[in-house]
Parts: sequence; structure tokens; C-alpha cells
Amino acid sequence: MNREFEQRRAPRKRATSPMPVTDVMTDRVLGQLGNLSATGMLLLGPHAPLHGGIHQVAFTLHDAQHREHRVEIGIQEQWHEPAASAGQYWSGYRIVAASDEDVRAIDEWIGPPAD
Repeated sequence: MNREFEQRRAPRKRATSPMPVTDVMTDRVLGQLGNLSATGMLLLGPHAPLHGGIHQVAFTLHDAQHREHRVEIGIQEQWHEPAASAGQYWSGYRIVAASDEDVRAIDEWIGPPAD
């Protein structure tokens, strides 16, 4: 089942270790996860993405018990810009499709909202 996502500022969690995000259709790594929210993600990658491009991507999150969960979601590019490192690009994506199980895994990984 898919969930519709609101476009609003949601709490984000920064990735503190390398987390490759792979395009499921091409098996190509789009980039490394910079941060993740319930509504979107930031990637650092070696290629400028297509404006408005849609991808089905997969990556692995770990829950509080250190179990792995393979997340597979649909994302759409919202913006991108060159990073300070030559040949690298920051890209912002909106989550457009996710299963209920993947939504739960993302929410658990992000954790409760900060007060």
C-alpha cells in the first residue's frame, strides 16, 4: 500500500556513516544518503540528476536492535547543485511512494521529534 506524503518541513536525521542509495531499475548507486525525513532525502552523488526525475531506490536502515531493513521507495528530484567537492552534487528528493513497512522503518530510524 502506498502513502501520500505532504510537502512540508519534516524532522530529518543525518546519516553518520556511508549509506549508498541504489536505483533499483539500473542497479547504479545514485549517491550516499546525506539525510532522511518522512517526506524526502538528501543525496551526495557523482552525477547531476535529471530535473524532476523519478527513481525507484533501495537502501538499508538499521533499527534500534541493529537489525537491517532494506527500504525501497519512489523518489522525485526537486533540486540539485554542485557540492564543494569537484564532480559531486547535492540533490534533494521528495518521497512519492513507499510501503507501510518502509514508512515504519524510516520513522523508527529517524526517531521521535525533538522538543
